[in-house]
This record gives sequence, C-alpha cells and structure tokens, in this order.
Amino acid sequence: MIYSEILFYLLLNLLSWLVEIWKWIWAVLGPLLLLYLTKPEIFEKILIHVSFLLSYVSKTYEKKAVSREVRYLILENFVKKFDISEVPEISIEWGDEEKVIRDLRRGKLIIVLKGRKDRWSNIARALISIIPELLAPEMKAIYDRDFLDVLSAHIARSISKDHPTVVTSINEALSVYLEERRFRELSSKLVTIDDRSLFSRILVPELIRVAKFRYPQRDPEIDDEVYKLIDLLYRLSKGEEVKLPLIYGKYFRMVFVRVARPEKIEKLLIPHVNFVKSVMEKYKGINRIYVLAAGRNVAAGKFCLRMISNELKKIGKLAEQREYEYIGRYRDIPQMKLYLGRISLRS
Repeated sequence: MIYSEILFYLLLNLLSWLVEIWKWIWAVLGPLLLLYLTKPEIFEKILIHVSFLLSYVSKTYEKKAVSREVRYLILENFVKKFDISEVPEISIEWGDEEKVIRDLRRGKLIIVLKGRKDRWSNIARALISIIPELLAPEMKAIYDRDFLDVLSAHIARSISKDHPTVVTSINEALSVYLEERRFRELSSKLVTIDDRSLFSRILVPELIRVAKFRYPQRDPEIDDEVYKLIDLLYRLSKGEEVKLPLIYGKYFRMVFVRVARPEKIEKLLIPHVNFVKSVMEKYKGINRIYVLAAGRNVAAGKFCLRMISNELKKIGKLAEQREYEYIGRYRDIPQMKLYLGRISLRS
C-alpha cells in the first residue's frame, strides 16, 4: 500500500513536471508555430537571418542561408509574375565555374557559384544564374548567353526591388555588360517594356515558346529576331506610331493591333479586323495576334478581340485566346488601365 502511494506520488510529480516543461516549450515555440501557420513569409525571413548568423560559424550554414534567401525572393514575386507552377528545392555550392545543375532524382536545382563573395553578391549571382532555368531550361541552349544574363538581371532586379542591397549587387554584376552600348540600350528597353507589362505577358512567354520549339539546336539567326521583337515592343510600349506593327521572321511571327484611334473605333473597329485579314493573307505563317488598348479604349479593345476571333473561327484558324486587364504605366502615365488580348492560331 505504501509503495502504491509512493508510486502514485512520483507519477503525479512527473506529470506535473512534464506539464511545466510543456508550458515552457509552448511559451517558446508556440508563437513561432503560430507565425509559421499565419505568416509563413515572416517565419522564413527569421530562418534566413538565423542561418546567416550561423554562417559565421560554418560554411554549410552560409550555403543554406543563400539558398533560403534566393528561394524566398523567387517565391515572393517571380512565381506570380511569370505563372510558375512549382519551384524546386534550391541548393548553393562553390565551384570553378558558375552554372546551374538540375538534379531530377532529388528534385533540386544546384547553383554553383565561382568563388565565395559577400552575402548580397552571392544572392545576386545566384538569382541571375537560376532565372533562365526556372523560366525554361531550353533557353540556355537557344539564346545568346550575354543576352540571357542581361534579361535575367532585369528580372532579378524586378523581383528584388524591396531589397536595395540585392539590387545594388545585381547592378554591379551587370556593370560589365553595361559598358557596351548595345547592352545599355537593351537594359533600358526592357525596363520600358516591363513598365507597360508587355515583358511578362508577351516577351518572356514568346522567348520560352520559341526556345522549346527550337531546342536543342541553336541558330544564331534567332538573336537578330529577338532584338527586332524587343525593339518593336519598346516602340509599342512608348505609344509610338508604328506603320506596320508586325514581326515576321523564321521563329517569331506575330502582328499587333493597337486600339487607340477614334476614327477606327467610330467605324466599329472594322479597319482593325480588315488589317488582320490582309496581314494573314500576305504573311501565311502568322501564329500570334495581340490586341492592345489603354484607358478609355479598353472596352473597345475587348470588343476588337472578339470580332477578330469570330472571323478566325469562320475559317478554322482560332486555337486559343487569352485576355489580361491590369494597371500599368503608359505614355508616362504611371497608373493607367491597360488591356492585352492574345490570339493563338492553328498552323
């Protein structure tokens, strides 16, 4: 009987001790768990800072910290902007050559950086390296490496705009290219195209589509076509008058309809429809039609897309259509209602 009472007393004390330990654990971990469940992005930032603090003790933590920061920036803005469905685990390694290795077995992207530099430089170089791989791995084989670096740097700056130290390091990494006039002009044009939101909705999707079509053989002729497309999008973004808004090359074949002129709208957009029909008769391989409108002309732009689509249905050419309505900069007006419609044609 005495032993039973002693055992009961010990168990009671043990239970009381466990409860106290649990209270202490919950007091420490409870807020972190709630933060993880309600604000995962803040929780992730805490882990990033902890990893960087530990990096002073171990190089392993330095690699983990850079990996976490890069993935965080990718998930924060890049995924939404370019409609990326899944971002694999990202791992940083040091090596003799900067490259990205896709480990399909483990579902990882391994970024190899040449030489360890400071935290922000490592993040900047990792972002520039990984962005083409995330967009479409075929792009690395099809497009000029210098062009891809400038394109990636622009995207990296865009998704890191709330992190000035990262942006500064990206600019430093890009400085070697900006010494050349053609790359300065390219970088400037990409900024203008992005302001009008034609970067993520036209330029990048078209680059991805053509890269996948052309892969694995690289054709140097494609570089000239890419620059022609960028120049045309730049002029359209600025609202310049383009006599024939068309690119018809070996790989990029598209026409643009800008719904802006009152005299054409007053004629129920028939001139726009006739323009598309005449272009398709002359340029048989057109595979994309883009309709652009801004401000009070957005409704007319939508109607124009439907009119063109109906004409294409009659001849069995319509494959798919998509529409985007958003706020962006146009003709130096920072907050304007914009519209983009895209029609994909059957070959």
